[in-house]
Amino acid sequence: MRRNSFQRARRPAVSSVVAFAVPAILLIYYGLRGGSYDIVPRQEEAIAIWWILAIAVALGLLPRARPGRTVLIPLLALALLGVWTAISLGWTESDERTFAELARFFHYAGLLLLVWSAVDRRTWRPAAAGLLAGALVICAAALGSRLWPSAFPTDYVVTNLKLNRLSYPFNYWNAVGAFAVMSIAMALSWSAHARRLPLRAAALAFVPMCGATAYLTYSRAAVIGTALALLLVLVFSRNRWVAFVHELGGAAGAALAIAVIRGHHQIADATGNAGAGVVLLAVLAGAAIAATTACVTWVLRGDERWRLPARPARYAVAAGVVLAIVLVPTAGHAQITKGWHSFKKLPPSETSSDPAARLSSLNGNRYYIWRSAIRAFKHHPVDGTGAGTFEFWWSRNGGGEFIRDAHSLYLEEFAEQGAVGGVLMLAFVVSLAVVGIRARRLLPEGDLGVQGGLLAAFGAYLLHAGVDWMWESTTVSLLALLAIAVAGAAAAAPAARRARVPARVAFAVVGLVAVLVQLPGLSSTLRTRASQRAFERRDNATALSDATDAIAAEPWAASPYMQRALVEEAQGNLVASRVDLLRAQRREPTNYRYPLILSRVQAEAGNTGAAIANFRRAKALRPKSPFVEAGAPTQ
Repeated sequence: MRRNSFQRARRPAVSSVVAFAVPAILLIYYGLRGGSYDIVPRQEEAIAIWWILAIAVALGLLPRARPGRTVLIPLLALALLGVWTAISLGWTESDERTFAELARFFHYAGLLLLVWSAVDRRTWRPAAAGLLAGALVICAAALGSRLWPSAFPTDYVVTNLKLNRLSYPFNYWNAVGAFAVMSIAMALSWSAHARRLPLRAAALAFVPMCGATAYLTYSRAAVIGTALALLLVLVFSRNRWVAFVHELGGAAGAALAIAVIRGHHQIADATGNAGAGVVLLAVLAGAAIAATTACVTWVLRGDERWRLPARPARYAVAAGVVLAIVLVPTAGHAQITKGWHSFKKLPPSETSSDPAARLSSLNGNRYYIWRSAIRAFKHHPVDGTGAGTFEFWWSRNGGGEFIRDAHSLYLEEFAEQGAVGGVLMLAFVVSLAVVGIRARRLLPEGDLGVQGGLLAAFGAYLLHAGVDWMWESTTVSLLALLAIAVAGAAAAAPAARRARVPARVAFAVVGLVAVLVQLPGLSSTLRTRASQRAFERRDNATALSDATDAIAAEPWAASPYMQRALVEEAQGNLVASRVDLLRAQRREPTNYRYPLILSRVQAEAGNTGAAIANFRRAKALRPKSPFVEAGAPTQ
């Protein structure tokens, strides 16, 4: 009898450890694989997620939680978006890219299902703590890569592009900035609402580190995102005055760290690590300031004493919102107008010696990219150009620089998937937020603050996803989706019994389908890259064989045909190369690369007229390409 009681007492502890460890490990694993942006790690991870889900459900190990019915709405929206994407394979400009986006939808759906089938009201707090821990490890690794770059993998983005913006480990500075902002939101909420002082002090102590990480990205979106995150933390907090004071303490610590970074140019400019020790001491001093702030609010019992009655608090918030709506457009009219004109201008060619100078300007290319996405929607209002194909639209409509995404999840979906896809994407993200907010009604007051941090992190993500390609930055989306899923699971009841056998079998079939969707692109990409490596070492026979295997793995894809065509060209088999390039062109008729290479092959074969015609087609598909901008040759 005593042994059974002991086992029952240990079960919640074991489940809490698992709930903490899994999100933390997932974040660190995804993040340290280049942010899992690349198709290979992304689809390998999706296969693992769905295998775990399918096997666990088939064996009756999951579901262990019974979330509210509201979770069905975002799942249904995502499922319909996947169905619409599959239907769009009938008209998309690239089956290969659209199929890869379909695989992405399955991946994200698997992550949501994993949380909602495993996390309930008993384990959501450990899961939220695991998210924060994993996020802080990633931020620490990012900052560490700037202070001691030799201890980390080479940041080829900084090295090759000669940039000073912190990009490790996601290979994109804005993604690192967005991730740091979301980490700040969660850390602040824990610091104001954790039940123990050491947790509060530790959580707030990490805020200056995350602030320094965000600063080194020199991301304007991170500045705006931080402001939004701070506001949302206050909105969703229970201890708003404590949270506000903690924001001040965290800001003071971050300001100290940033000031020291600015005084050490090798750290600020990514040209060396002279002064790394001093910067580390400044970060630790900032952490001490923040931790002391948390201790002071605890000793002063701010949770209990610094509180307005509910009704005056609501009135104060409403009055603040009204004042902001009225005063910002009127008092800030001149600055808003100036900012808008700046936003519509490309950045000047000359660069400032201060790497943070760009934070004071809105110059950039977003205006032109977003305008192009809106035009794409106007030309294809119902069907779109096909998921993953914005690059082709941008290139043939005068886009100068290389752009793959529309730098806005919402505009990109309308451009690529038409009104149907755009509305479904909006329904998906909005319904996710509703799931998290509705769960608050069932939570005790002591849990509202920590859960609010998850909502604040998701809210910051929605902003970043609207101004950049965060949807495709897998680890950033992972943190956002896990955060909102755990926020929704905070009110989930434990599962009363195992799912019935027919339901388990049906889910296993869905899991098998999800795995099968990942396999073609993964296998084809691996074989294509193997062919490229063999080609580089002049092993043309192996390169040709691997390229053929890549075609067999994903026959609707264009890139394996191009790879085989390049090998055949090198072997002098120009007829076969021409045939494969035409096959690639049929699969991606608006991709300028295939007629451009085809023009070269035709020229090598002595077909001058065909070479000129293909060159002109390539120029029409990307008139501002550096390869064709000089103009087509004449006979």
